[in-house]
Amino acid sequence: MIELRKLIESNLKAVHAKVYYQKAPDNAVCPYLVYELPTSYFNEYDGTLTLDVDGWDDEYDATALETLMAAVNAKFNRLQVVTDDFAVTFYLENKMSLREDDKRINRRKYIYSGRIFERG
Repeated sequence: MIELRKLIESNLKAVHAKVYYQKAPDNAVCPYLVYELPTSYFNEYDGTLTLDVDGWDDEYDATALETLMAAVNAKFNRLQVVTDDFAVTFYLENKMSLREDDKRINRRKYIYSGRIFERG
């Protein structure tokens, strides 16, 4: 799982510099991305997983956030990566516009399903 997280994070950082796993620190400056792997199933040779990527911004106009999330999707939808240990492919499943209690925050969540195969 650590190698998979490294792979995801490096691909997200190719899109945007501020990337966090599961939660951003309290002093995080918008815009930023938070990713997590909320569900996964692995058997002996393959598995499935869910990748959630949340975009956060505090601008009134959500255009910059929408542009950032479009760049994330361009990078991840149908992304295929092969390493020495595994091969994984991601597919976009859902785009969500989420509301926060803090009216200054704009948030988007893109959910990807992944199929992973063990190599070797």
